[in-house]
Amino acid sequence: MDSIIRVDTPEIDGTAFDGPSRLRTDSITKSTPPDRKDIRSADVIEPVVKTTHASPGEFHVLSVYEAFVAALKESQNPKSPIGTQNYINGYRELIKFFDQLGYVFKFVKDDVVEKLTILQEFVDKDAIDTKHFDTIQKAIDYETENNLIKTNPNNFARTLLRLHRALIFIEEFLRALSDRPLSDSTATIASNAYDSTLYHHHGFFIRTTVKVGFHALPSRKQLDEVIFHGHKSDMMDQYKIFIKTIKQIYDIIEAYYAEKNYLQLP
Repeated sequence: MDSIIRVDTPEIDGTAFDGPSRLRTDSITKSTPPDRKDIRSADVIEPVVKTTHASPGEFHVLSVYEAFVAALKESQNPKSPIGTQNYINGYRELIKFFDQLGYVFKFVKDDVVEKLTILQEFVDKDAIDTKHFDTIQKAIDYETENNLIKTNPNNFARTLLRLHRALIFIEEFLRALSDRPLSDSTATIASNAYDSTLYHHHGFFIRTTVKVGFHALPSRKQLDEVIFHGHKSDMMDQYKIFIKTIKQIYDIIEAYYAEKNYLQLP
């Protein structure tokens, strides 16, 4: 039986993925569930429908929402620290959504999986008493101060930048699924999001393949079932807050990279 639960939500101020121009494969390392006590809350409380019969492998708005909200350590701070493990956990939840979209989103998933594996290794190797990678800002500062960005091609800052650029494509695609009229097909929505984000970082072959592949995406109705599991009207407010949270995290990281002049790391 479905039950209504209440979740604290942050107030959010409302702005790609530069994966290399080739497909990669890898496996996802184990994930650590977000600690609910780490979720920062504001005064707004939203109802969320959580299905108790759901499969662990299914995409759920609540799960990805909790992970990204936990990553945003100070929701009212425009320069909030971003928790690395929670950021990784949030992306792992998004991968469950990619799995529902068919082969065309493999170009996103494969590269995301590889990058998450690298970031997880940095977090796992962190000393217990000296944390260098527990927040994204601390990790970038540590590599900068120790000149690790130029000496290690798989450094944290460069790896995260690729994930960061992917996040704005994902955000635009998910947001448009709720904002655009039903007359807009999934292919049109995906193509528009791609053109404004990932298109600029891919070569001709990838661009052409992706554009053709978008026409094989599930319908809007099918994606509604994947996202909302039959509870769209109950979950829409929470869905929009989750998208705004992703956007807030993106903006914070974007500003930090700009401050460090790292937005164009090779």
